[in-house]
Amino acid sequence: MTVQRSRKGLSSRERRTLRRVVLFFLALGCLWLLLSPGHGLLRYRSLEHRMRALTEENRDLERRNAELRREIERLRSDDRYLEELARKKYGLLRENESVYEFKPAKKKKKK
Repeated sequence: MTVQRSRKGLSSRERRTLRRVVLFFLALGCLWLLLSPGHGLLRYRSLEHRMRALTEENRDLERRNAELRREIERLRSDDRYLEELARKKYGLLRENESVYEFKPAKKKKKK
């Protein structure tokens, strides 16, 4: 069996084998890029997801801070609001003021 050599020095069978080897190593390299621990595409996607979650949490915290700033300003400047809050939250009363609590009547059971 005689093998004919091409002008470049490789036979068609050798070129096919070389092509397969190169494709194998390219596929191996792609798999490494996708799955390498700590540096691959999966890690990138995980970090991207975490970044979105942290960004959303940051927005929520900024909103909450703005609400708290408004609340602080209202407590400093609005005496009626401060009094209302003191009455509701802490049960405070004005001078000479009394609180009467009435319990609702119990329902009678039918026999």
